[in-house]
Amino acid sequence: MSAGTVRVPLRPGSDGDATHRPSNPNYVPQSDAIYLEKLASNWMKDRGQSLPGVAYTLERLPAGYAVYGRPRLADPSHIDKWLYGHPGRKTFDSPNRFYPHFKYLMENGGNSIGCTCTVCKGKGSEKRNSGSVTAASPLTASGSGASSKVTSGRSTLGPSTTTTTAAPNITMARGRPKHVGPGMDTSRVDEEGTPDVYRNLINKLKKSNTWDEEIHEPLSMDWRVEQETLPKVKAQLAKNPKWVPRCGEVVLFIRSFPKENVTISRDRHNGYFKLYDEETKKFVGYPTWEAGYVAQIPSDVEEVCLDDLVDDSGKEWGVTYTGLRVEPLPDPNSEDKSQSKRYALVPLHRVRPFVFYKEYLAHLADEEWHATIKNALTTMSSFVVLDKHRFKGQWPEAWLYCYGVYLGSELLAVGDAVRLLPKQGSISCTDIMVVKSIRMHFTNLHLASENDYDEGRPYNTSLYIFGKGYTTEQVRSSKEWLDPDERVPAVTRGYGPWHPLQPPEKELMVPFSRLLGRLYEAEAMTLWLPSLTDKDGALSRRNIDQGREGVLEGRNFARKHEKRIVDNFGSTWFWADSRVEALDLQTVNGFEVGKYATDRSPTTWRSQAAKLEKADKLERLAEEKASEGQRSLRNFMAPAPTRQVSLPVRGGDARLSEDRSGSGSGSGTTTTASGSRGGSKKRTKTVIDLSDDEEDDWNKRQAAQKRAKPMVVVRK
Repeated sequence: MSAGTVRVPLRPGSDGDATHRPSNPNYVPQSDAIYLEKLASNWMKDRGQSLPGVAYTLERLPAGYAVYGRPRLADPSHIDKWLYGHPGRKTFDSPNRFYPHFKYLMENGGNSIGCTCTVCKGKGSEKRNSGSVTAASPLTASGSGASSKVTSGRSTLGPSTTTTTAAPNITMARGRPKHVGPGMDTSRVDEEGTPDVYRNLINKLKKSNTWDEEIHEPLSMDWRVEQETLPKVKAQLAKNPKWVPRCGEVVLFIRSFPKENVTISRDRHNGYFKLYDEETKKFVGYPTWEAGYVAQIPSDVEEVCLDDLVDDSGKEWGVTYTGLRVEPLPDPNSEDKSQSKRYALVPLHRVRPFVFYKEYLAHLADEEWHATIKNALTTMSSFVVLDKHRFKGQWPEAWLYCYGVYLGSELLAVGDAVRLLPKQGSISCTDIMVVKSIRMHFTNLHLASENDYDEGRPYNTSLYIFGKGYTTEQVRSSKEWLDPDERVPAVTRGYGPWHPLQPPEKELMVPFSRLLGRLYEAEAMTLWLPSLTDKDGALSRRNIDQGREGVLEGRNFARKHEKRIVDNFGSTWFWADSRVEALDLQTVNGFEVGKYATDRSPTTWRSQAAKLEKADKLERLAEEKASEGQRSLRNFMAPAPTRQVSLPVRGGDARLSEDRSGSGSGSGTTTTASGSRGGSKKRTKTVIDLSDDEEDDWNKRQAAQKRAKPMVVVRK
């Protein structure tokens, strides 16, 4: 807000419905600045209080209202926006459209009865006060809604509530075949009775030979809760620096310091991390490091900055708002989960990524570690995919597109720069990848049993990461691969120079097991792990290999001690359905979750979800009918040429994915998973095996089959 802008306070009261939000995951939260400015300007003029040369902005929108938008199909650079929150579950398409309603609320204590705005008086609009909308909350105070999905934001791992809109029965024409989507088809269900959308999509693929469809699971309350929270998750990940811990991640933390003016500092004589008294200029002992999972991240009341890694003295708000809620990690092999109840509110300067545990615990023998450290190591060979949003394939193979993956202690998402483990023969990490897409690969579908719960052969599933690869080793690159228009992400500054690992028109493809972890900003790494050779603690080029030994040792520890891996002979990874399952949590933010949730009732949830889907369908039909009339008039006035629009890949470059992935068959990609599934729980086996030489096998198969130009390049 500029110096000449006056913030205008709201009057009490609002009719906003916070449950009225877009169900389509392509709609994401947008800035409300244009609404705040135009509403404030018009309101001050109507009140006769507007002054020349002064700009006005509202302090916020009325409670329950929020702006969402999506890229325009014909011009993705343009974002179409709508305001949600009207009690009649209608949207406003502009500040001018919303202003009469806003003004009525301000003049009537937030009561919209009698409002004459175009939306309230529009055809088919109904007031909540009339009783046409009934609230139902099948997830109240249980936290069960988050039991199978971990997202970020404050209280996102706690309880979620959903509003059910009453709707009349849908009457269909006699004789018309009823279309049932994969998410509504109950012919194949999981052990809770929820439609097995992935098996249903595979069956569609088999019948049609090719298939491309966005994934919707309307009868799954877990999926519905995830769709409500994902826009906020993505907005936070895009806004925050990469060094900010993410919800659901495992971190190292210190509960408290012995006194004020104490910092974590590295002793240059032995390299150990100690507590340093800024007043006496002396070391005062070693900190006690614990491992815990992030249950809440800093709120939006105050922006995070690099200074937060030093101390929190400059913060206007307390640690409750600017810090993390970290809950100690319980033993995943034990029924005793009492550890997690001893949560701590911790400022950012007392938290470190868990991947650096060896560096911070170097002064201790393993048996002297806090118990939570080994609990965290036990989960290092687990992974969970997040937001499976698109299915695309050509029989007998298919790809399932995802937004993120919890890998060991970290959450990695589309858009992140990640460090890649060196291949055999290399001694250190020199490569990174900017993630463009995360995909699960289904193979051998024609050989697999059609019943995912019998003892027949399963289809094979593997997880791959696609993106642009870069290396610090110039000899492994080529000048022909340089693209003058290409810009590496800001997070890579301070490490380079970087050299591409593939031509500009290609993508790199690696199995998930080659991911070391997120690339953090060089400035943060300098504060966390200052060099012993630099007096000022900085280097012209940071080492991206730090933490590699700890990650590899952690994964080996998990393969020997994680009961869910050990009990499945020959397995090396535990594939969980949710972050809660991967960490085997009983409570999050004080609420029971997952298998420990005593009030989890899938039958009741599906009944409520069916009502929600019915209401959503009526709303979509009404919107389509209204838009058809607008299109008819628009075409009459100015006919536009017909365009074929491809289904976009959410979270990545749609053009790259469509042009380079071909049919989705993988162009000869080899299978790297054994006895696993893509979402359905086949014979409860959730552990997969991976080959260390899978990339080399992929190259050999690629050359042997002599197919057309591959969509990806796998570098040695």
